[in-house]
Amino acid sequence: MAKQNHEYEKVIDYIRNQIEAENLTINSKLPTERAIAEELSISRNSTREALRILEHMGILKSIHGSGNYLTDNISMQMSEMLRYMILLKSISKLDICHFRRDMEKTVCRVVMKSEISEDELNKISDILNSESDKYDEVERDRLFHYSLIYATNNKLWICFMEAIMDIYREWIDEVLSNADSDTKKLLKEVHNSIFSSIKERDMAKCEASIDKHYDIIERELFMR
Repeated sequence: MAKQNHEYEKVIDYIRNQIEAENLTINSKLPTERAIAEELSISRNSTREALRILEHMGILKSIHGSGNYLTDNISMQMSEMLRYMILLKSISKLDICHFRRDMEKTVCRVVMKSEISEDELNKISDILNSESDKYDEVERDRLFHYSLIYATNNKLWICFMEAIMDIYREWIDEVLSNADSDTKKLLKEVHNSIFSSIKERDMAKCEASIDKHYDIIERELFMR
């Protein structure tokens, strides 16, 4: 057993070294299972196990009949880990909500300090103010919050927030689908307030609007 553990770790180290040497980049096809096993002088079973581990980590994707490819789908795997943490009661839905609230404030602070382009501002404005037949409430909410995250241009934040959002979105979609017209109207007003505060570089107004937004969401989630 110790030998097999050592062998699959050799494969993981091999892949890491190939990435560091820039021999593998996103979407690169990996050498075949047999080629890796022969190069490292290890069994194909150990090679297969290592590749399976890397796939579960979101580092590789396996395409049947084609091979294994390097990917960066790590946020989805983080999302799955968070789901298990919720199931195991290591964290709660409320923990996720509070984290999401605080991170949105940080995101908006960064966006205010950055040179967000007029084009990006116009796209967000279009999301908020377009006709209702272009986006329903669920899609409009999703696009608005994702637009703020992507405007940071911080890949680590985007990756981590995508993991959180993948879980959080399910709850928000349920809230928005069941919300009455007054709640939907109030959320729309809060979205516009967040957006206007970003344009005005008014962080105090922005934080107050974000708190109002998440107060509504948490009330609908936990007090129904």
